[in-house]
This record gives sequence, structure tokens and C-alpha cells, in this order.
Amino acid sequence: MKAFFGHFVSIVFQPLLMPLLGTFYVIYTNPFSYPDPYENYMLLLRVGLLTFFFPALAVGLMAALKFVTTISLRNREERVIPYIATLAMYIWAFYVFYKEGFNSIVTFLILAACISIFLAFLINILVLKVSMHTTGAGGMVAMFLLLTPYSQFNSMWPLLIAIVIAGAVGSARLALDAHTPREVFYGYLTGFFSFMLAFNIFHF
Repeated sequence: MKAFFGHFVSIVFQPLLMPLLGTFYVIYTNPFSYPDPYENYMLLLRVGLLTFFFPALAVGLMAALKFVTTISLRNREERVIPYIATLAMYIWAFYVFYKEGFNSIVTFLILAACISIFLAFLINILVLKVSMHTTGAGGMVAMFLLLTPYSQFNSMWPLLIAIVIAGAVGSARLALDAHTPREVFYGYLTGFFSFMLAFNIFHF
């Protein structure tokens, strides 16, 4: 049961899905700013392709070609190339949205993700195997906190739910013995700090 919980939470809140979930939240909580269903669908599709599908495909190909032993990337050494590939794709995604000037909030989300991946990459090389799941979860909490003033309805409950989910993600990684408590904690700090840093760099 513990293993099932760990795998279920880890899959549902996979870190590569966080920009897509964040974009969905922005659209859902700001219906007057995003009134066109077709444009919303296309925005979600583009974010999903650039920040989830292509990076996940790259990691899957690395596993198929034996560059990494498993897509779980349990070893610090195996994470280096996937980190670099994912960061390159996220920088590309940020560049695309930034040049278009289409949606500043989504551009901010992707910038924050770029920073979190870069910092996690550095920590992975220099210190320890930081948890990318809790990096994403910590970033999610920071995102809900920062977007609260921009929401068109009371967003206190979503923020509280995000905190509960973040706790569940950390518990799931520990239940699977995928990380130590220190690696989980570093992940939370990395994700939260990355969003705060991005907020001071990129104003929307």
C-alpha cells in the first residue's frame, strides 16, 4: 500500500507536469482574462508539448538507448545529461513565449522552472541528489502564493491544497526510498526559492 501511494503521487505530480498544471490553474482562475476556449486549448497544448512531452520523450529515448539505466534516474551521475537536455528545452520554451509576448504569467512560470532546473542541476553536481519532485512541489506552493493577488476569486483554498499536495509528494518520495529527508528538503527549498527569484526578475 505504501509503495502504491508513493508511485501514484509521484506519477500524478511528476515535476515536468508542473508548468502545465500551473497554466491550467491560471486559465481556470481567470476566466475573464482567458475567454476563448480554443486559444486556451492551444496554449495548454503548446505548454504541454514544450515542457512535458519533448523533455519526457528525450529521457525515454535516453533510457531506450541505455544512456541511463532507468527513467527514474536514481543515480546522481545519470541525472546530468537529462538535466542538461531538459534545461535546454525549457530555455527554448521560455524564449518562444518571451519573444511572442503572448502570456506574461505563463512566461514567468517557465522562467521559474528554468531556474529551478538549473539550481537542481548545480546541487546535483556539487552537493547531493536533490529531489526534482519536491523541487516541483515547492515551486507549486510558491506559484500559488505569488499568483494569489492576480486571481479573480479567493485562492486561499487552492494555496492550502497545494501545501497538502507538496507534503504528500515529499512523503511519497520517502516512502519509495527514492530520496533521503535531506534531499527532499533541499528540493522544497530549491523550488520555492526559484519562483521567488523569477518573480523578482520577470514582472507580469
